[in-house]
Amino acid sequence: MVEGGETKANQLINKFVISLTDGKILGFVTDINVEVEGDQFYFILKMKEVENLGKGQSMFSSERKLKIRPSDIVNVGPDVIILGNGKVPPLREIERLNQIAEEYNSLVRELEAKERLIEKLKEENYELTKKLDEIQRELRKLQVMKEDFEHLKEQLVRQEGQLEMAKDYIRLLEGLRHDIDKIKDDVDKLLQTQLEEVVRAIINEELNARGLKKTSFI
Repeated sequence: MVEGGETKANQLINKFVISLTDGKILGFVTDINVEVEGDQFYFILKMKEVENLGKGQSMFSSERKLKIRPSDIVNVGPDVIILGNGKVPPLREIERLNQIAEEYNSLVRELEAKERLIEKLKEENYELTKKLDEIQRELRKLQVMKEDFEHLKEQLVRQEGQLEMAKDYIRLLEGLRHDIDKIKDDVDKLLQTQLEEVVRAIINEELNARGLKKTSFI
């Protein structure tokens, strides 16, 4: 007898056997053996069948043997053994499935929470995208203003250069005007001197013609 099977088998003696799929009591276990076939073992339940159950005169009748697999057992309680005949999973399996279902529901709730968070992040991202577009438009405006400013700055530099050239030209003209005034004065003096000399010469010629004395000045 397999050690694990023997330990479990001892828990099945002196208990009623109930078929969950048939909905009836199959009997009362009085003895049990374990049969091994390859890597699989079976329980051979020796039990007394129950007759007239529910009629007030229930009693044990003939004995029978029932061969079951460990997977046929749904649960083992203090008084009964519940069989599912391979159609109902063991209670531990049901509990494990319930646990899996709870974990699945928990994951679903977490997923829903994450989806809500994603939707919120999408909305925030949409708002941020709108703000980013506005900022980019403002940046483009500022870039245009900067380019205009640079253009105006270049024009101002050119105008400043032209202004300096104009100032230099004005200073040159002022210098020329001073020279022109000096030349004018010199010309006026020269003309005055020449005029005096011409007038004197004419007068002297006239006086000479009349036999008068020449003059040295008018």
